[in-house]
Amino acid sequence: MQVRPHLGETTENYIRRLARANHLKPSALHSLACGPPNWTGKPRLDRLAALTGRPVAHLERALSDAAVPRRRTTVTNWDERLPKSVYLLYQAIRRNAENGWPIRRLAEQHRVSRHVVRRALTASLPPARQRVKSYRRTPVIASVRHLVDPMISQDMNPKAIWAVLMDDHNVSISFSTLNAYVANQRTGYRSPTPPIC
Repeated sequence: MQVRPHLGETTENYIRRLARANHLKPSALHSLACGPPNWTGKPRLDRLAALTGRPVAHLERALSDAAVPRRRTTVTNWDERLPKSVYLLYQAIRRNAENGWPIRRLAEQHRVSRHVVRRALTASLPPARQRVKSYRRTPVIASVRHLVDPMISQDMNPKAIWAVLMDDHNVSISFSTLNAYVANQRTGYRSPTPPIC
């Protein structure tokens, strides 16, 4: 079944909607969009275009994270210099756009012009968040630990845990982060306490 991507929607959210509309598990569709050799990570737009029957150019324009590289890299451009208030405005606009709000309603809600809304939704890269100088004490896995720990105690492998998080809890997490956490939990390793700055 054809599903049209919303302007400003993330790739993960679009894959979830597409999977639900076609009675598929989101994790299975995500793996198909990623392709070999790993079947995890950021989906490839060319594979997603083949699965959806939509041109790559349409997906690039609609999906907010389409231009972000598949591998983690540091990209420096004018977005780095945007003030925090503009970053928060862009994030709020994108959050509401994922719920299917039209551009006119987004402009009225955030009291900006439609030009600003379009710029927030179609920017090639999201504005960079200001870097925090202090040591980050909360790991990425902390928000889903209460879901992951019971599955580890049931001897589920990381791939199965990743699929359950995506299919049953609508949670997208990096497979490498999850894999490292599961390995640390099973070996009893705990990372050292961060220094107090």
